Amino acid sequence: MKSFFEFKNVTSTEADLFIYGEIVQEKSVDWWTGEEVSDTEVGLMDFKKELDSLGNIQKLNLYINSPGGDVFTASTMISMLERQKDKGTEINAYVDGLSASAASFLMFVADNIYLYKNSIVMVHKPMSYAVGNANDMQKTIDALNKIEDSVMIPMYLSKAKCDEAKIKELIDAETWLSSTEMQEYFNVTVLNEEKVAVACISSKLFDKYKNVPDSIKNILDKQDKVTFISKEELTGPLAADKITFSLDDSGFSIENKEILEENEEKKKKIKIKLDLIKNKLRLEELKDDFTSNS
Repeated sequence: MKSFFEFKNVTSTEADLFIYGEIVQEKSVDWWTGEEVSDTEVGLMDFKKELDSLGNIQKLNLYINSPGGDVFTASTMISMLERQKDKGTEINAYVDGLSASAASFLMFVADNIYLYKNSIVMVHKPMSYAVGNANDMQKTIDALNKIEDSVMIPMYLSKAKCDEAKIKELIDAETWLSSTEMQEYFNVTVLNEEKVAVACISSKLFDKYKNVPDSIKNILDKQDKVTFISKEELTGPLAADKITFSLDDSGFSIENKEILEENEEKKKKIKIKLDLIKNKLRLEELKDDFTSNS
């Protein structure tokens, strides 16, 4: 399985860290098999393990191409990177394509932020899941407000050319910023070149956003037209007489989307129920951790 979270070119003085995917507390699993199903998610424990292994390096280059993700996890990652900076490490962040939502304030932990001419940054109010009664909902609201006031706003203001009122206006409106606009509001450097990054956006996550640019919508539309599966998955129900497929570098692309619709529907219903239970337990744990560390 290809991962979009990777340390490269690690030496005794410098390392490159790529965050190419959705920021989550743990990797998603298939509830039927227990196996990891996403190749575009950054696991928090994986991140901590890799970061701790770097030691006292002089420079960390952070390359971001992420649609965002979990705000509590991003806040914890910021704390980890701040501790790395306390060791004397200089962090340089590069927006290789997209830095949205939680990834947008995560990158502000860097000493220097670099964007390409075609980079996009999205800022908005923090979001999360909540399951339970009014008291449970209020706990979530309080935690999100605390994240915004004590983590997000200070991170943005650390390199802002505008005042806090303008920052909050951008956040409230779910603002998608070009590299030129980022340079107008923040102390960032725009490199005089374009960057072609690996697509890493999730259509499910983007469904939660209100003002997605047409350029990204077009990418999502293209991704939704074809579903890719590995060669190993072409067994059992996926018989050759039921599908039309062609071979390319990433496996077989299925062109008939009516395969196993009934089974898929049952699987979705079960997954929804399990996700609700899992999200409630996970949210309570994250809230407790965040409160205890505040």
